[in-house]
Amino acid sequence: MLISEMEPLLTSMLDLAGVRPDEVSAADVRRIVEVFRRFATVAADDAVSPDQDGDGVLAQTGTVDFDGVREFCADLTRQLIEADDQDVIWQLRCTLHWTPSAETEALGSSVLWSFGMPLDRFFAEALSLPGWAWALAGRQTPRHLMIKLDRV
Repeated sequence: MLISEMEPLLTSMLDLAGVRPDEVSAADVRRIVEVFRRFATVAADDAVSPDQDGDGVLAQTGTVDFDGVREFCADLTRQLIEADDQDVIWQLRCTLHWTPSAETEALGSSVLWSFGMPLDRFFAEALSLPGWAWALAGRQTPRHLMIKLDRV
């Protein structure tokens, strides 16, 4: 699998799991995480290996204000470094967005990288971060889900 094929693969995996980005439900959050967990194990043939920190996962949450829109986000991002040009870094973001509330504001922000740990341990720790724990509890329906591959 090539880096350029990763976004369609993740989108297809989510679709097969019944997740629709524009119609995401509170129950879908857990499905999204389960799909992304499986997706994170798919080898990228044109990326530096995970043991050389060329393929890793970032979990982050927090309230952000982009383009004048304040929202709470819970994000899983797969970062891939091209094997042929290690100056080229790609990030495939899988981000859930909610309308912020006093409850989400109180969660603060969290960031955790998978580098240096097995994926099972990473996901256990990531999903126990306050923002991800809140997202998985299903207290509020996400506004939408964004899947996007960018060169950074």
